[in-house]
Amino acid sequence: MDRLRDTVAGGAAALAGLLFVGLSLNLSEVLKYPGVPARAVATLGLTVAILLTAIFVATPGQDHRVLAAEIALIGLTTAAMVIVGARQQRSGTHPARALLSMLLLLVPTLLLIAGAVSLWLQRGGGLYWITAAVATGFVSATANAWVLLVEIKR
Repeated sequence: MDRLRDTVAGGAAALAGLLFVGLSLNLSEVLKYPGVPARAVATLGLTVAILLTAIFVATPGQDHRVLAAEIALIGLTTAAMVIVGARQQRSGTHPARALLSMLLLLVPTLLLIAGAVSLWLQRGGGLYWITAAVATGFVSATANAWVLLVEIKR
């Protein structure tokens, strides 16, 4: 179990680091298009949220309500960041496609919130929701990272 937690935390840290370095290299392209910086911030925020979630889940001896509160705070903060980013994305040239990309970032945050509520109540799946949030978060962040690092150069 500890190896799995370490793997998730390491994967999230690697993805966040890669995204940060890649954005630094492509900063002029990212800043050139309206709404794209918001997408980059939301994507980076999601990877940090996954990393923080893995750290909090791996912390031994926490009460389930403390863990639920930590995860809820991460989920709500990240969801707010994605919603603000989605509003800024509407100003781009392809608002429907941009909103879809932001919706893909919102799904993991909603799963984190559902997991926090489930953990608090100790009903309905608990950490399984968190697992789903981390898995969908990796997929969403990786897809957005690909667009921000590779497709933006086309």
